[in-house]
Amino acid sequence: MAGMTRDNIATHPRWLAPWRWFGRTPSRLLGASLIVLHLGMLQGVESLVGRTLLLAHLGVFLIWQPVVRGGYRLATRDLLVMAALIVVFLLTMSWGVLAIWLMVLAGVIGGGAFAEITARGRLPYQLAVAYLVCSLFMMVLPRVVPVAVAERPLFDVLALTVLPALALVVMLLPAARETSRRPGAIDFLSAILLFLALALSTLGGFAFMWLLHLPYLAALVTALFAMAMVLFVLAWAWHPSVGGPQLGMVFARRVLSTGLSFEEWLHELASVSVSADTPDALADQACRRMLRIPGVCGGHWRLAEGEGTFGETAPVARQLTQEGLTVTLYLRRAPSPALSWHFSLMVRMLAEFCREKRHARQLETLSYLRAIHETGARLTHDVKNLLQSLNTLCFTAARPEVEEAALRTLVSRQLPVITRRLASTLDKLNHPEAVAGEAVPLGMWWQECCARHAASGVRFVASGELEGERVPSVVFNSVVDNLVQNALDKRLLAPGLGITVRLVGRSGQVVLEVEDDGEAMPPPLARQLMHAPVASQSGLGMGLYQVARLAGEAGYRLSLASNRDGAVCFRLDQAVAA
Repeated sequence: MAGMTRDNIATHPRWLAPWRWFGRTPSRLLGASLIVLHLGMLQGVESLVGRTLLLAHLGVFLIWQPVVRGGYRLATRDLLVMAALIVVFLLTMSWGVLAIWLMVLAGVIGGGAFAEITARGRLPYQLAVAYLVCSLFMMVLPRVVPVAVAERPLFDVLALTVLPALALVVMLLPAARETSRRPGAIDFLSAILLFLALALSTLGGFAFMWLLHLPYLAALVTALFAMAMVLFVLAWAWHPSVGGPQLGMVFARRVLSTGLSFEEWLHELASVSVSADTPDALADQACRRMLRIPGVCGGHWRLAEGEGTFGETAPVARQLTQEGLTVTLYLRRAPSPALSWHFSLMVRMLAEFCREKRHARQLETLSYLRAIHETGARLTHDVKNLLQSLNTLCFTAARPEVEEAALRTLVSRQLPVITRRLASTLDKLNHPEAVAGEAVPLGMWWQECCARHAASGVRFVASGELEGERVPSVVFNSVVDNLVQNALDKRLLAPGLGITVRLVGRSGQVVLEVEDDGEAMPPPLARQLMHAPVASQSGLGMGLYQVARLAGEAGYRLSLASNRDGAVCFRLDQAVAA
């Protein structure tokens, strides 16, 4: 029997070629099984031919059955159990037993129909269920009831004409192009419900016949209508979209419930997550909420951040581990498989919340470290600019040809500026948030800038209206110092490089440009410049990234206005409001 399955029947020798037509489509085997069953019922269960045909029907059904996979190999014990069941089936065979068998068949085949997705795939199963129901009420039950059935001749005619044609349609129906059901799939809940519906309809018909003395057909129709009415009311109450009491939702909630439904547990976790600051505090408070579940006496939890206990001990202990969280529950009695699955799901959700709380703390730490890094980077560049100014002043003072009066004038101009910039840097250290600094007259700032870089070999050009305009000194000093220093570093690689600082004042707008006549920057570097820290031979990157952010916070925009050989120009102007 193990080698004669519908999955491998086509791989046997040529003498089995006629069976290949049945093995290609499961519905053909199902139809063949129904036809053999119908022939057996026509012969009658009392005759030897009828029992032999029913035995053949059972064999074909075992080849078709959707529960056990086709490649399963039967062991000796399985063969003995199957042989014993077949013997019992044949010895106890009667019309009553056959009625129960038809109900079981209808449930199994109906469960296969519910597992199908496409309407084309469900059609053979639906026709097979219709055949079995009609056979049950027309051929089997009239022989079971102890009273005469007036419609018996009509049923016999239908049994000889319509019912075999229906079984033949099931066998000859073309197969769907694509199978939509995994082999072996069956909806067991739907199969059980269909079996119970047929059983209750049959018992209800018998009850109406014996209690109300109704004829067979009237009692059967009354029972079917009563069952249909009950199913209609249940469907209305079960489905949430037709305005019923939504029993399906309540049932689904209670299936996942052990005194504390899954939705309530999620609400508890969300509430605890708001009040708890650390993963260990969250785990401790949430585990204490588990004491509300009937049968839970206490437990122990353990995380990487710590561990703790809640409640009291009990004889039964169950350990659950999920995502680094280990929870040991002490129970009054051993839990059922459904309850164990519910506990595992609850612990898994708690582990997810603890992981999110851990990630939130890590993000908070990273944000703090980023603020420290940005503050340190900004102060580092300010200190670097101050050292550059002091270096320029010292270089000028060390020149032998410098006059004492000119040196005194230069020092008297530069030292107050350096002092103010040092005070601004210290103020940033005390207040890390970015500040643009005080606004100073544009003309005064320009004079200080020219004096500060006078010894650097930089050309300064001013045009337009400079009087009446005020600019943030911190922003303009940082931009000029960084751009000039980058150009001077570039000059070390290309001696003779010309550097020009250009200031233009027009119609209330101030434009500052720093240009050199060196080689253009590579396009990939130019695209990333001022948007992210980059690495280059001349040191471009971090400084421009910091001053570009500082300018943006002050309402200005630092951009690369020109990037071509002989004209590499950076521009600082006021940002246009979006």
